[in-house]
Amino acid sequence: MSSPAAAKQAFQNREESLQDGSRLEEDLNEDLLARESLDPLTEDGVLDNVPDAATELSKADLTKTDRSKLREFLERAESIATTGKDPKIEKAAEIILDWLRLGHHPIVFCRFIATAKYVAEQLESRIQSKYPTFRARAVSGETGGDEERKIVIDDLVETERRVLVATDCLSEGINLQDSFDAVLHYDLPWNPNRLEQREGRVDRFGQKKAEVRAVVLFSEDNPIDGVVLNVLIRKARQIYRDLGINVPVPSESESVVKALMKAVFEGWRGQDEQQLRLDLPEINNVSAFHQNWERNADREKIRRSRFAQHTINPEEVAHEIEATDSVLGDPEAVRHFMLDAAQRLKFSIEKRDHYYLLDPIGLPLEIRERLGWKKAVKVVFVSPPPEDVENAIVLGRNHSLVAFLAERIFGRAFLPTSEQDFARCGAAYTGAVRARTVLALLRVRYRLTRRGQSDQFAEEVVTAAYETPAGRIEWKVTDSTATTLLEQATAIGNISPREKQQRIDRALEELSSDQAALDSIANQRASELEATYERLKPTMGGGKVTVTPYPPDLLGVYVLLPGGKA
Repeated sequence: MSSPAAAKQAFQNREESLQDGSRLEEDLNEDLLARESLDPLTEDGVLDNVPDAATELSKADLTKTDRSKLREFLERAESIATTGKDPKIEKAAEIILDWLRLGHHPIVFCRFIATAKYVAEQLESRIQSKYPTFRARAVSGETGGDEERKIVIDDLVETERRVLVATDCLSEGINLQDSFDAVLHYDLPWNPNRLEQREGRVDRFGQKKAEVRAVVLFSEDNPIDGVVLNVLIRKARQIYRDLGINVPVPSESESVVKALMKAVFEGWRGQDEQQLRLDLPEINNVSAFHQNWERNADREKIRRSRFAQHTINPEEVAHEIEATDSVLGDPEAVRHFMLDAAQRLKFSIEKRDHYYLLDPIGLPLEIRERLGWKKAVKVVFVSPPPEDVENAIVLGRNHSLVAFLAERIFGRAFLPTSEQDFARCGAAYTGAVRARTVLALLRVRYRLTRRGQSDQFAEEVVTAAYETPAGRIEWKVTDSTATTLLEQATAIGNISPREKQQRIDRALEELSSDQAALDSIANQRASELEATYERLKPTMGGGKVTVTPYPPDLLGVYVLLPGGKA
């Protein structure tokens, strides 16, 4: 029922097993039968091959007439595949063509490997007559692991009009929201959670389209599809429409499907699914199953309402996010870092209308091989990327390229003076200050202590500044302009190497004689962090946190002099 290709494979497997006769029914594994047939989400991995265990089980009681009918089925499947008279693939091609005209990039999810390969071949042959550059590619358990699948996908997204056909091996593990925005369920899964899992690969944070399309194909002539659709799928959708939340199907859904299948095969037709009796000890009928599901939905709605309305203070959260960005770097800080790194490390990153074009040729070989970039790529620094920018890569502070360059620059800054080219000390004339100002870049480490828990350790970089009016050091410990000066102060005028050395030496002497002030900065930050933990305790829970600082390390010293004056 999945496709002529899957049917053909199933019938061929059964014919071969009948001729072989080497496997006995009692050797079959009931868990494997259920896993191949029901595709439960509770098992590790995805089985996307045509069910062989069920094929083996059916061979024992086949009569000569049955075997003749089997061969007839095989011939019919081959005929459908050969002639192309397949209404299911025709409908799928119609939907895909409509999406392509609207500028969508679809994914077609199938149950079996044979179906995925068949659908990709059929779509490509049917659609290329209208769009000659159109490509369809299948990704399944045969493709390999995540790395091999990613290579196929990365190659496919180079094409503007494209379709990815995949089995459920892609329903988790690889994010697809950057390159795809519509989902066609070619096969109706018997667990609604599988539908949500598939759609969640594209309908998630980072998706550029405001609307993600999803269509489920099912057969009105298939009684199992009809029962599953009415009893499970539509109920899941109804809960979402009523409550605005997705609630996982209760764990006994697989038992429900088993019972429904049994009822179908034993001759049940046309009854009200709500009244269908199930021979299960834990639930008596589908109605009871739905009541359990609705109770779960009500509990989830109450939990979310309590969490959203009574616990979280949005202003407080915004304050903490801003504080985190000031330490870790927001998108604008990452952009500045990448542009400065490109200038110093000699790789190309050029501004375009709504993105930057990064040429990987100038990057170190190690990171080029890790990223797999062979030609120039589009990059942006804010997620999601603009809608009119296709296949853009978001460079955030946790992206492997940004992390690699940060580690490379940090390491080179600590090489011996004769070998390093990223100075940890500097002096410059600037219009950003009115008096001599020294910026100290400090690394502060802390021990976090909670009652009943093991100690934890953390560290951060703190920027502090001081001026020296009348020869006295005056620290601006809480002055937020210290970080702004470090990021934005630009040099004006010239300073000789000798004067620069003298200015730096003086600052280093001042800092070495004022260790108590550096310790005081660390103590003040520790107090601020304790206050933050205390403020967030009603939200996050847990007990009191004691933050104990260690003497800070001096990472960098930068002397800013009023522009043009000695």
